[in-house]
This record gives sequence, structure tokens and C-alpha cells, in this order.
Amino acid sequence: MAPPRHMTSEDPFPEKTPGKLRLYSMQYCPYAMRARLMLAKKGVDHEVINIHLRNKPQWFLDKYPIATVPVMEQDDKLLGGSLVISEYIDEVYSKNGERTLSADPYEKGRTNMLISDKYGKAISAVYKRLRHEENWEEDFFKHVGELDKELGAKKYFAGADKPTYADYMLWPWMRVLGPDCEIDDVLPTGKLPNLVRWIEDMKKDDTVKACHTPPDVLKRFCQGYHTLKYEYDLE
Repeated sequence: MAPPRHMTSEDPFPEKTPGKLRLYSMQYCPYAMRARLMLAKKGVDHEVINIHLRNKPQWFLDKYPIATVPVMEQDDKLLGGSLVISEYIDEVYSKNGERTLSADPYEKGRTNMLISDKYGKAISAVYKRLRHEENWEEDFFKHVGELDKELGAKKYFAGADKPTYADYMLWPWMRVLGPDCEIDDVLPTGKLPNLVRWIEDMKKDDTVKACHTPPDVLKRFCQGYHTLKYEYDLE
């Protein structure tokens, strides 16, 4: 089924269903995908309202002046920010023993350090490559290479035998690496062997499959980072 179209300044506010969780998203936004992954992982009943980020509805700006996605709303509750929402979903909707982010304060802190430091630098390097910035290779292989070292021989980043919070919070950017996607020239270099293995394993995960975007569609959207001509409603 095709995702809901992206609402623009011409669209009226869509009435809410009492009690139902709503996610304001953008279909191809990696930050929004973090929240969509967690909602899929936990099987949360929800609705998605896609927002055209180049022509936002005024009612969205009034609701969340920061004007970024994702934003989660449920009755009178409203949260913004991909990590805030993802952690909230994991904590509220997980059954006993099914948290993807460790409840142990130290392990949770280590995961959040990984995300804020190494993930942040690697994500910036991915955007440099998408924008075809000069000398992108140095930053890319330095910072994404750090992730490859961090992963090492582990199957997944937290050392578990299945994806956890640390993996899902990185996946939306790593999915653009590969022969069918926009960044098709980095994995064949042999410089990221552990990430190559991890990417293939992540593609097999049911949660990742549930949030899959066809590679040709994702590639068309990603080209906008270089051309500055973003296409919406590609599906």
C-alpha cells in the first residue's frame, strides 16, 4: 500500500481519533524513520501524517514551531525529536524483557554516547557524500570507518544476536549504501567489511522490512541532497 501523501500549506488539519497515536513524518526522512522503525518493532497502532517539508501546513508550524519531523501526538501529549520519540515508544510499549534500549543506566548511557558521538559524525559524513561535497572521502571513511571498527566481529552493535536500539537508530542512514542506492561507491572499496555484513543482516530483519522503501525511490529522493530539487510522493 502506498504511503499517505505529504500534506502542504493548502491542506486543512486532519481531525484526530481520540486515543490513537499519530506520527507526523516525512516518508523519506531518516530521522522520521527512526520513529517508524520503533512503532513497527512494537506493533503500535498508529496513523502517519506525512508533511511536505518544503511547503509545511501552517497548522503544523503552529503545533510544533521547531518545524522538524518526527513529531508524535496522542490526545494532549506531544513529543518531538527522533531519539526522544524512539526511546519513549521503546519504554512505553515494550513488554517485560523486550526493551531494545537497555534499562541498565550504564549500558543505556554507553548506547546514547555511541549515538551522539560516533553516529553523529558518521551521519554528517553520509550527508557530505550525498551532497557531493569536495573531499567527502576523508570524512566518510574516517567516521563511517569508526563505526566499522566499533561493530568489529559483533553481529549487531549492542552485541546481541538480534537488532536493538543502537542498530535501528543508525539504519536509516546506512540503508542508502549499496549498489541499488545513491551511495554505490563505498562498500566495494573493501574498507567497511563489518558494515557490509551488518547491512545484509539488517535487510533480513522484519522491522526493517516493514519500513522498507524501494531502492529506486530512495535513490530519486536522495539525489535532491545534491540537486536541491526534492521530490515528494514518489510512491
